[in-house]
Amino acid sequence: MMRRNAVRAVLGTAGLLAVLGAGACGGGEQRQAGRVAAESSGCAALQQRITAGQAVGVAAAEQCDQTQFAQLENRRQAARAKGEKPAMQVSAICRAVDARAAKGDTKLDFGLAFHCRQRERFANTVNATSGLGPANKVTSLCLGARAKKARGEAVDAFTESFCGKEEEAAAGGSGGAAPGGSGGAAAPSSSTAPTPAGASAPTVPPARSTAPAASGSGDVVCPGSTVTLSGEAGAPAASSDRLPAGTKVKVTNLDNGRSTTVAVTSASGSCVLLNDAAFEQVREAGRFLIRHARIERVG
Repeated sequence: MMRRNAVRAVLGTAGLLAVLGAGACGGGEQRQAGRVAAESSGCAALQQRITAGQAVGVAAAEQCDQTQFAQLENRRQAARAKGEKPAMQVSAICRAVDARAAKGDTKLDFGLAFHCRQRERFANTVNATSGLGPANKVTSLCLGARAKKARGEAVDAFTESFCGKEEEAAAGGSGGAAPGGSGGAAAPSSSTAPTPAGASAPTVPPARSTAPAASGSGDVVCPGSTVTLSGEAGAPAASSDRLPAGTKVKVTNLDNGRSTTVAVTSASGSCVLLNDAAFEQVREAGRFLIRHARIERVG
């Protein structure tokens, strides 16, 4: 029953009926084909709702993105095996999300927009490295921030923190981070989180102090933060705007219980960012954002 309810949440009633109908066919291959068709149909319907400006379940959208992205990557790798040089693509779901994000759509769920921004950044980085696209490309979410400013609308401090770096990098500024660099950010505490649709825009808070946090070992820092990856290579490490180099932090993903303890090795524009290797130790497959994290100073 729980599994059936989960499928219903992702695919909707029509998709569920297709899955159940496929199960009645008896053959394993027929069931699998029916399941794939149902998922495809459910994701296509979800994509249409996104394009139409309607609200959708974030978990369902991310699941569809993961499924579609895996299919795209399978085809890309098969083409590479034949000697071709195809570009990495983002999923149809994220293309629909990015189209709304680029317009500065305030009704778009920020968590979903940020998830697709990470997909877009990764694809941009891979393509630029392969000579298949421009380097330092501004993502759709940040194009949306640009559009909002042009309309005289407020942009929250969190979005400013990483979009400012993207804009500087695109303009050739020395302060910007190249794609795959530390342009990603750990989300701030709930007091500075993006404004929900329909709510009035908050006053942008004063700049955060960059002074080191309290020195007590085991203290929780960045309370309420979510965590994402910086895109930097190398051994597991972190960067921070408030913890000095050499500080050790323990980051726990409360959604799956996995944790990693790493040292801060560089400065960034956020409380704590994990590089690729450290993020890989605590992430959930296909996720670019840890929504529920505990960050402790342990040394």
